[in-house]
Order: sequence, then structure tokens, then C-alpha cells
Amino acid sequence: MFDIVGDIHGQAIKLKQLLAKLGYRQSDQGYYHPEYKMIFVGDLIDRGNYQIETLQLVKDMVDNQNGYVIMGNHEFNAIGWITPDPKHPSQFMRKHNTVHHKQHHIFLQQLGENSQQHEYWINWFKTLPLFLEFDQIRVIHACWDNNIIRAIQPYLDDQHRLLTSSIVDAFNKQNPLFDYCEILLKGKEITLPDGVYYFDKEGTKRHKSRIKWWLEQANTFNELCLIPDEEKNIALEHTVDVKFDEYTDSKPVFFGHYWLTGQPAIQTSKLACVDYSAALPQGKLVAYRWQGESLLTNAHFIF
Repeated sequence: MFDIVGDIHGQAIKLKQLLAKLGYRQSDQGYYHPEYKMIFVGDLIDRGNYQIETLQLVKDMVDNQNGYVIMGNHEFNAIGWITPDPKHPSQFMRKHNTVHHKQHHIFLQQLGENSQQHEYWINWFKTLPLFLEFDQIRVIHACWDNNIIRAIQPYLDDQHRLLTSSIVDAFNKQNPLFDYCEILLKGKEITLPDGVYYFDKEGTKRHKSRIKWWLEQANTFNELCLIPDEEKNIALEHTVDVKFDEYTDSKPVFFGHYWLTGQPAIQTSKLACVDYSAALPQGKLVAYRWQGESLLTNAHFIF
């Protein structure tokens, strides 16, 4: 049985509060529970004030077989930030531009950019699987797509981790691996109608939007797109024409990434997002306590 926890983003205090509420106990070998193991859906880093404390707490649980963790897009981006571009040795696979630095500067500041500690955690990030598949459930950071899961296999080892030889390709837009990682770790996107844009939570102007890939159907861009309510406008009431690949497998899938708000609720009886904006002051760090059920229920969210 598992407790699947959403994006932490350096919120170690909220994580400790959630662990206590879930009945985990602290020992010399980290937190543990006599019946449950914790699964972290990635995005441990960036934004929050307790980067190192969060990482160490999670790693201790994983090392002592009291938890599992997968890669989020922020761990993935952190790898790209420090990976040199072999074609341009003075540059890196994730551009050191203003937008990217804004997203990542708290992590760099607290660890010390290019320090031994920075290198240590990047090397650990490289060991994180892109997804987990157990007998009865699946866990991924942003989007489960069976076609992409099959296509990405040649780039992964038997524990679903990126091969060392694949890391540069994962950031190369000309390589199919780039698109595979984008979908699994960052979600599916749609281009907005000409002249339509919005500003995301960090103030960046966006002409593309992540979509609610779990929907069975949507009639307008407002219904389909993950856009802050205050940014929705009449232009996004345009009719949308998009084909949905409905998830119909028997195994439930848990994921994070989407900065949801409000009362935690399942997306379908087989799909549940556990990210409820923990990095925001009013945001919740959420867990779903999975007890073996094949049909998910709102009653098992704890926050």
C-alpha cells in the first residue's frame, strides 16, 4: 500500500506536517510507516525555502526502502542546466536565460551553483526513474501515454531511468527523445489561436498551453487548457478540435505537475493528480492513500 505525494518544491515543513498526519514516524534512518510506503511524484526542488532539507528527507526514505521517487520536470531541467552542450562547449543543454534562471535560482542559491553539493544532487537526479509501474498502479510526473512509454524504452535502462548516453539527446529538439520527455515530464500542449496568449504564474507570456489530457472531451480552449482563471478570456471560448486518447487501462495512474487548486478530487476513476500547488502560501501538499482499490475515490486524499 502506498501514499502518493504531490510536488513538494522545497516545502519541507509542509512535508513533515503531512508525514505526521499520515502516521509516519521518524527514526535514525529517516521517516517510515509500518504499513505504507511513500511515492514522490517528482518536482522536489525549486521555489521553496528548504531545498536541501527536502532532498535529504526524501533520499533517506528511498535509501532505507521506505519510499520511492520519480523524476519531475524540475529535476530534469536541473540536469540540463548543468550539462554542457557538446556542440557549443561554453553553453548548456538547458539555456541559461532569464526565464529559466528565474525558475531555478533558489535551488542554485541554496546549494551553491557548481559546488560539490550541487554536483552530488544532480548525479542523484540522474538515477531517478521517469515512471514507476507496479502490479496494480502506475506513477508518472505529468502524463501517461502508452505509445510514448513504448517508444521511449530504447533510451531507458531496466529501471526506467534515462541511460547516461541518452541525456544530451533528451534536451536536443531534433531528437525524438526530446518530445517523449516533454510529454511524460511536462504534459501535452496545444497551440492557442492566432493572437491569443496568457501569462503563467511566473509572469511569462505563453502562446501554448498545457492541456487536461485526462478529459474525455472538451468543447472550448477554456475547457481544455490549464490556464489560470484570471487569465481566461473571451478569445479562449473558441471551439477546439482535438482528438483525445482516453486512458482505458485497468491500472490507476497517479501524477502531479499541474498546480491544481481547491478540494482534491480524482480526474476519473483511474486517474488522480496529487499536485495542489504546495509552493503557494495557500497551496496544499496532498497525498492519495492507495489501499489496493482499482477504482479511485476522493475519500482517500489527505492534506
